[in-house]
Amino acid sequence: MSVVNGPVVAPAGRCKEYCHNDELRAVCPGHSAILMTSALYGRMTIGPCVKTDFGFVGCSRDVIAHLHQRCSGRRACAVRVPDASLDMTDPCNQDLKSYLDVSYTCVPGKTIIYLRAT
Repeated sequence: MSVVNGPVVAPAGRCKEYCHNDELRAVCPGHSAILMTSALYGRMTIGPCVKTDFGFVGCSRDVIAHLHQRCSGRRACAVRVPDASLDMTDPCNQDLKSYLDVSYTCVPGKTIIYLRAT
């Protein structure tokens, strides 16, 4: 997939934390497509998703490549937390729940899907 006409950053980006059992639902209006700008998975800071520091705060993995593959170039996408492929990055202690911190924007253009003949 790729985006035509460009990446031009939309005026208002979107940034949010997705806790355990949350679902990222990225949607862009009309003739625009998602462009993932950052994605971390782990236990970055104390906040809505991590209430107590059990000695494993500040651990994370950059999962932007995974989110690009799943979302960038599309008009909409969904990723549930926890996600098996994100958990395989093993950012923190396996006994503790990780969360997803994502930022994306909408860029003007059309989404293109390349189909391969089988």
